[in-house]
Amino acid sequence: MRKAISTTLLILIMATTGRAQSVYTYQFYNNLLASGQGPKLTAVCPPTFSAHTFTNLKGAVHPVCHFDKACGFVFEDTGNLLARGGYTIEMYMALDVAGGYVKLIDYKNLADDVGLYDNQRACTFRGPGSVSGEYFEDARYSFVTITRDAGTKEVKMYVNGGFVDGFTDSDHDYAVYDGNKTLRFLQDDKYSSGSETSSGNIAFLRIYNYPLDAVAVKIHYASLDSTLRIKPVSKI
Repeated sequence: MRKAISTTLLILIMATTGRAQSVYTYQFYNNLLASGQGPKLTAVCPPTFSAHTFTNLKGAVHPVCHFDKACGFVFEDTGNLLARGGYTIEMYMALDVAGGYVKLIDYKNLADDVGLYDNQRACTFRGPGSVSGEYFEDARYSFVTITRDAGTKEVKMYVNGGFVDGFTDSDHDYAVYDGNKTLRFLQDDKYSSGSETSSGNIAFLRIYNYPLDAVAVKIHYASLDSTLRIKPVSKI
């Protein structure tokens, strides 16, 4: 009976969302591959990998990928994972130099200044939302989460499991990619000539085609130590 109920729920989810819930996970085990069917990330500059011990996460040892200033990573949504406009993005990363302006996610193929930023150590979108608080520190890893609900168009930002700010992206102006179907991580746009960026390291990136709620975000942050011990699906 339980199996039948689960199957029915899955069918209902697919009928109402148009596709099953999917997740791409990037663990940076000496490569830029995704577990599951996700596309491989593209590095703007040649990436370098090294092991890192996260003393704040029960000593979890996990590879990290270093990115240089004005570099970063490109996600091309060849599978239309985010085509409906609802998603969650989780990143565990450290900026060598926080503060000032550092672009974390670009949605418009570097053709627009909008996107997610470290803005004077705060986590915010350029344009909507308020700028307050200090969430980023030099060389300290932070778990950044952004969610967008395709129905309500509500965008929410979290750092280390805690809610930071939110806004309504009613016209798909800020938090939805354009016709290029591309997300760029840790790379600045052309308006600032690549100056709003920092070198650093990334240990984990996960992209969902549905929004997590605040409870799930907090749980994922609390269980990050076990997440970083996940063995890779494949290696190169």
